Amino acid sequence: MDAKKICRITYQAIMQKKAKTYHVKPLKIFSYRDTIYLHARLAKEPGKAYREPKFDPLLTIHRLKKVEMTERCFEYPTDYDFNEVFDRSFGLVKEDYFEVEIEFQGWAADYVAERTWSPDQKITKVGDDKIQITFSASSEVELIAWILSFGDEAKVLQPAWVVTELR
Repeated sequence: MDAKKICRITYQAIMQKKAKTYHVKPLKIFSYRDTIYLHARLAKEPGKAYREPKFDPLLTIHRLKKVEMTERCFEYPTDYDFNEVFDRSFGLVKEDYFEVEIEFQGWAADYVAERTWSPDQKITKVGDDKIQITFSASSEVELIAWILSFGDEAKVLQPAWVVTELR
């Protein structure tokens, strides 16, 4: 990253039988929930047409099978703001944003209330041992796993499609 060199990486995705090779502009390495990630932008592969991806690659370091630094340089993007990308909502995976409202009780209410899950969160105390939290999320899979981790202490109020998915 310091050398601002495009890298040719071989990456083995979790459900893929065969590793794939990509050319990337490595931008930032960071940890999140016990995993180390590389956030990058795709680079044009020599001899191939370039198609703008829907999302920048977010790669788990332990799935990188090979990393080769090429001779090709890149300019660090002036429009890249890590916090703008990752600190806008709940969830590491960035899909469509949606608002969620959840009620927590008991120990889960205390745990959730003392942390920031999304910069736009709003917490309302309900009675002695309950809270309602409303915030933006961007990953249905991560949100559902997180909610399920609280067991009976969590109840999704909105949106209806998340309530249905949890049932």
